[in-house]
Amino acid sequence: MVQHRSNVGASLNKKRHVSLIKKILAYFIFTLFFLSLLILGLTREEVIIKDIVISGNASVPTEDIMKIVENNINSNYLWIIRTDNIFILRRGKIKNEILNDIKKINEVSISIRAVDKIEISVKERESKNLWCDGTPASSKNCYFMDLSGFIFEKAAVFSSDTFPKYFGLITDENPIAQLYLRENFSKVIGLFNKLKEMSFEPKSINAINVHEYEVYLLGDGKIILNDKKSFESSLLNLQALVNDGYIKNDKESIKRIKYIDLRFGNKVNFELNK
Repeated sequence: MVQHRSNVGASLNKKRHVSLIKKILAYFIFTLFFLSLLILGLTREEVIIKDIVISGNASVPTEDIMKIVENNINSNYLWIIRTDNIFILRRGKIKNEILNDIKKINEVSISIRAVDKIEISVKERESKNLWCDGTPASSKNCYFMDLSGFIFEKAAVFSSDTFPKYFGLITDENPIAQLYLRENFSKVIGLFNKLKEMSFEPKSINAINVHEYEVYLLGDGKIILNDKKSFESSLLNLQALVNDGYIKNDKESIKRIKYIDLRFGNKVNFELNK
């Protein structure tokens, strides 16, 4: 009786084993069939990218952007599936490479316009300011900065008199991709613009450190101030100097300024050239 039960148990185990093998084999065949269909679908000519549109670039050559895109789509994924397929387009990788390789580009978006067409839309950084090496008296090279203080491109020599210049703080031999003054830069830009509105003819700002600044004027005089109090308060003291007749803010008078020191509260020190 015991022997009979043992034989029945062995037979059941064998049947289960055979059934399991059949299920595994069926699953393997189904998976292989599914993958074959998937690969066949993904390599169909209809879903291969044939048209790439680049938009939004004004000064960055289209060829520079296109080269990065083509390097990413002219290869194979897992040595089988082409990466110029619309469904497996590596948008994140393409976007990051464009931003890393072309510093003048600030934003990138990639859109699928059709099963065989994509659009790469970029936004360039605005060239509004210059960071220059050395000092206002000894600078040799200047670089474009955007409004956040991000340095992204060397400027041509003729640009040096067109844009406001900023000096100081950055000591790297190559300043590209450095951030000048970080969160304080917008305040310093506001200071430059306000002095311009007040007809003080600012030309450049030298950051002695992150809290203290020299604003160079027409004629090479300078205004010295810090951020221990707001720039607005310092400029009120400067305006009081004009209102009381100690200094005039016409061009010839500005050229006579040697320095105006606004660092000591309401006490203003100044000296004029004779």
